[in-house]
Amino acid sequence: MKKVILGLVFLFAVVGVSKISAQAQESQKVTFYYYPSSNVYYNVAATDYWYYDEATKGWVEVKTLPATVTLEKAPRYTVFYNGTDVWKENAEHVKKYKVKDNGELKEKKSKG
Repeated sequence: MKKVILGLVFLFAVVGVSKISAQAQESQKVTFYYYPSSNVYYNVAATDYWYYDEATKGWVEVKTLPATVTLEKAPRYTVFYNGTDVWKENAEHVKKYKVKDNGELKEKKSKG
């Protein structure tokens, strides 16, 4: 009987640790800088960039931006994302940090 109880305690401990570990991974936010004038993301921790490549019609991750992509240092906005595929929310970021017709950038204020 003692072995059964110890086995159950061990099982619940393992399951509890697994759930805590999974929750910790889900809540880890990655910090990115978003440059709306170039539509480029910079991953602060990994020190790499994400940009949209017209030739491949997809988002590309690189350590150094190609010469065809110019990066304006300002303005930049800090964006937090669960994971590294921050570009999946690009449509939202483009709307929030919209570039005006005159080239100026203005952050759209959130309602609420």
